[in-house]
Amino acid sequence: MKSTRWQWRASVALVGIALAFVIYPLVESKDDIINSDWPAFATGARLIVSDPAHLYDLDRQKQVEFQVTGGKVLVTLGIKGILPFLAPAWVGLVAVPFELLGTDLGGRLWILFGLACLALGAYLAVRPRPPSAVLPVFASVPTALMLLNAQVDGVVALGIGAAIALSSRRYVAGLALGLTLVKPQLVLPLGAALLLARQWRALAGWATAGLVLWGSVAVLNPRWVFDWLGAAGTTVQPGAREVNLSHLGTLFPSGVQALAVAALTFAAIIAVVLVARRCRSGFNGQAAILVAGGVLAAPHALPTDLVLVCLALAIWGKARWHDWLLLSAGAVVASFVPAPWPSIVGVLVVGWICYRISGWQPGRVPVSAG
Repeated sequence: MKSTRWQWRASVALVGIALAFVIYPLVESKDDIINSDWPAFATGARLIVSDPAHLYDLDRQKQVEFQVTGGKVLVTLGIKGILPFLAPAWVGLVAVPFELLGTDLGGRLWILFGLACLALGAYLAVRPRPPSAVLPVFASVPTALMLLNAQVDGVVALGIGAAIALSSRRYVAGLALGLTLVKPQLVLPLGAALLLARQWRALAGWATAGLVLWGSVAVLNPRWVFDWLGAAGTTVQPGAREVNLSHLGTLFPSGVQALAVAALTFAAIIAVVLVARRCRSGFNGQAAILVAGGVLAAPHALPTDLVLVCLALAIWGKARWHDWLLLSAGAVVASFVPAPWPSIVGVLVVGWICYRISGWQPGRVPVSAG
């Protein structure tokens, strides 16, 4: 009886937090909108329409972003004094209708769009469990970070959730995974696992979605992929608050940093896939490890991306209150401590969660069939 009452009170509290998250974008100040990552996406939206050949030209971005912010200087400066647009070009296309509504209204609706995608993705991922299973995801600290930074992890979550819901139709599930390509660096272990499992239909659907997205921008700028790859390399900075393993490669001497980052990324992908393969928690556990491990193995992942680890816990379906508390506490710490501590915290927290999901137990040896 006491347990049921406690669960009811916890659910009410989570609903209250979730409602606060939905209301906040409607009431936050215009300065808060400007000091999120929305100006970067709005800059990409303006350039993809007006000057696609210079989409990743940081000097051109600086001029446009100054117009987006109305001449205001951002509190958190990124590269060359701006928060640059470094996402795949099609993210700029998605942002166009929001940017047309203006920096203020467009930014608020952009944040609500991301939250809606996260909620729907989590719902699709946990079915046929009751919708209340998405509450811990939506009311978490990583979700708060996502909305405060106006990030697009919700779209990635929607792609993953839709793919799980459509898993019996492999090609269509692959098409759904096309949504994850707004942040392709977060799904590298998933791609590797599909390759090793020879899931050709799912991979074909994923590739089809990628080609459609590439073509939607190639008509505007045929060289955008090369421009993007060059610009994306600038995201790996020693002082950044990254939560991934590969960022520890920036601690190496400057001459070997790129090699160290690449090696750690490759090693992390292999480790995540192996842990998922030996998971004792069935399909849900394997999928959850690949989703959570995608943050760990990404060449670039920030505390906002930990919302996908929340999604992974929901997919697993066996998370306890202390798992959610650990993840939220880790997200808070990673958001405030200086580098390289966010990476250390991220590796420890996500690594422990993957271990929990795997179902391994110390000293437990599989019983031989013989």
